[in-house]
Amino acid sequence: MPETAAAGPTPPLPERGHVWVDDADPALLLMRGEVDVAVVEELRDRLGAESARGTDLAAVLPRVRVVDVSAVTFADSSAVGLLAGLVMALQPAGDALVVRGIGPTVETLLEVTGLLPHLVVEG
Repeated sequence: MPETAAAGPTPPLPERGHVWVDDADPALLLMRGEVDVAVVEELRDRLGAESARGTDLAAVLPRVRVVDVSAVTFADSSAVGLLAGLVMALQPAGDALVVRGIGPTVETLLEVTGLLPHLVVEG
């Protein structure tokens, strides 16, 4: 029987995404891992929003002013929609959404979608 070459270590599976409000700071929304439509739907279900549209989620997240995306490894249009909904909810009062820890993947997505200029970027 021929010997087979070792394939090496198995790469880790992508981390399932999570989005939640920080219990210690209700103005802070945390995003981690792969934030896709399933993760945003899960957030909608937990919060009792009518739909996963960003504007509906923003209505049940009225205190959120800062979003930490430093641990996001992937984001799709659902994540962008959530951020856009928060931006739109804050604009009438003249407030801006602060986004912390934007890495290259998220930055490119926000640039392509045109949302980046509407955010205050920290770190």
